[in-house]
Amino acid sequence: MRGNSYSICLIVAALAALFCESAQGMSRQSEQPSIRLIVKASPTAALASDLKLDSEAWADAIAAGTPYPSAYAPVSDTYLAVNDTTYTIDPAYQLYDSANAKAIQLCSSMKQKLIAQVSALKAKHYGKLLSWPEVKEIVTMKSVVTVVDLETGQRFDVQRRAGSTHADVQPLTRQDTEIMKRIYQGKWSWRRRAILVEKDGQTIAASMHGMPHGGDGIPDNGFDGHFCIHFLGSSTHKTGTVDPDHQTMVHKAAGKLPQYVQQASPGSVAELFFIAINQRDPEIMSAIFPFRNHEQLERLKREMSGVIAIRRVSDYADSSASDLLAVEVPARSVIYREGSRKTEKTLVFQLRRSSVWQPWTIEQVENAL
Repeated sequence: MRGNSYSICLIVAALAALFCESAQGMSRQSEQPSIRLIVKASPTAALASDLKLDSEAWADAIAAGTPYPSAYAPVSDTYLAVNDTTYTIDPAYQLYDSANAKAIQLCSSMKQKLIAQVSALKAKHYGKLLSWPEVKEIVTMKSVVTVVDLETGQRFDVQRRAGSTHADVQPLTRQDTEIMKRIYQGKWSWRRRAILVEKDGQTIAASMHGMPHGGDGIPDNGFDGHFCIHFLGSSTHKTGTVDPDHQTMVHKAAGKLPQYVQQASPGSVAELFFIAINQRDPEIMSAIFPFRNHEQLERLKREMSGVIAIRRVSDYADSSASDLLAVEVPARSVIYREGSRKTEKTLVFQLRRSSVWQPWTIEQVENAL
């Protein structure tokens, strides 16, 4: 009996030790942070792509990183979520902690890993930047494609019915029409939106407006006419010109908005200001300022929602800025607001760059809105 009791005690002790070790392992596992890489076109976008990362390796990398104070929130579409903390990844692949106004510089090896992972996730999230001649070989006449709105993530099917310099399309069914109208908050609009076009396993960067017009209808789809989808380099049918508003949205849909802005001349940066307001796109407005928490930028984004349209009525001065680091660009404009008469203003864009190799950004807009 004593031998049996002793054996039972040994078994109980072994089970207790095993349980304790298992519990400690589970505790260590639960202590590991959840770390995800996230890409989305704007901070408020519902459509997001994410990638789960090696928690232990990235927790160690963040802890070993070099922190330094930074008051300027970067304009970015990429984030690193660590439990309840979300870091913005700036263009130099540093982690910005908005709650503590600091940035963290990673070691070289982890920075290279981050660059590769961000590149792969962006390729998954955004569309390919294909030219119109390439696209029309994929989106052929009468073919059906899926449209995905880059901000809301809502999806609907359309059929290409016509169009030689861009695609004239129709929602396929009444349900598709209802989804499209929800994307435009229940009211048809000429405003451009960045979209993805999915066809045969390919995802293509594009831009659409939301206004039924013209003919060539699909019966019983609840859509009176067609609407237009533009791609890289496509043009309007009436004038044969490339629409800059559509092209800006195409680059946004490709995840190339920062590069598009970086290549812009001072006049083109000013033009993006008008495009941001007319298309009601705060992220385009953010892209032309040096940082997201810029005082005037935050005010402009609040005020632009009350503007129906803004129209530039003067040409930009034809002057070279190739060797300059600061320049002023005046633009006489007409502003239309709901419930009030139009107003005329001369906006003066003060643009600056740190060197001739750096992009132009807006430091201040005098007499804005």
